[in-house]
Amino acid sequence: MRYPLTTGRAAYLLGATEPQLSETVRRGKVRPEPLIVAGRRMWCAEHLLQAAEALGILTDDLRAKIEREAPTGAHGCRRTLPGGEVFGDE
Repeated sequence: MRYPLTTGRAAYLLGATEPQLSETVRRGKVRPEPLIVAGRRMWCAEHLLQAAEALGILTDDLRAKIEREAPTGAHGCRRTLPGGEVFGDE
């Protein structure tokens, strides 16, 4: 199972900086925002694709790399609480 990426790892994957990624979230370019767990954003493929598009760096090669490295869909971007309640629905 692949796990969501921290901002540092996401920035490395994209070839960007952490401040650049954080700015995409602050400016509303990444929706919904990545979950924050223990003070760290957890980036999934959907978030990374949006950020790369906003930064103008999205290529077919980068898209393939993101889809290979980062989790996609409900398993990577949602957490289920005991009792089946969804926390951080993405």
